[in-house]
Amino acid sequence: MRSPPYQSGRFKIGLLFALLVIFPFSLSAEYRAYLIEVYDHIATKKWEERTGFSPDKYVLTHGGGNRLSVFTKATWVCYGDTSGYTPACPMPNPIKPRFKVGDRVRITLDKHITQHMVGTVELVYYQKGVKSNVYGIRFGDKRQMYNRYFEFDLVKTGETKTIQNKQAITAEATGATQ
Repeated sequence: MRSPPYQSGRFKIGLLFALLVIFPFSLSAEYRAYLIEVYDHIATKKWEERTGFSPDKYVLTHGGGNRLSVFTKATWVCYGDTSGYTPACPMPNPIKPRFKVGDRVRITLDKHITQHMVGTVELVYYQKGVKSNVYGIRFGDKRQMYNRYFEFDLVKTGETKTIQNKQAITAEATGATQ
């Protein structure tokens, strides 16, 4: 008995080829891009880097852990690939942001270590996966703590000083160092 034409190998290959021609946009690679802050302990320099390397791989390929330390300021998804030494795609622009870079904001995230702290907006970008703007907030003049928050966890404030916890104030008053 002869099999139906749609079960033949030629038909399946032809159908696959037709689908690839009709829907080429659906076949693209993706990778994660990072905005990292890099510290060079030997040269005592600090800079930002947009890269397709994860932060740990960046350190390994650019001098090692004895020389560099990094932390992630932002991360997002890019489409395509970096195999041809192309730079990582740019950070997505925010969509109708409530706050802009330089604004002072208070954290309203309940039961978080930074709750009620005041910081400065350092960067804003849109994160497609959660469908929200993400804000990079820098706290304090001495400690330079940094964290990312969603728009609904922030309130604009006119305060000029960062609210610090009692332990931090006590340590500064006594001249203790960490």
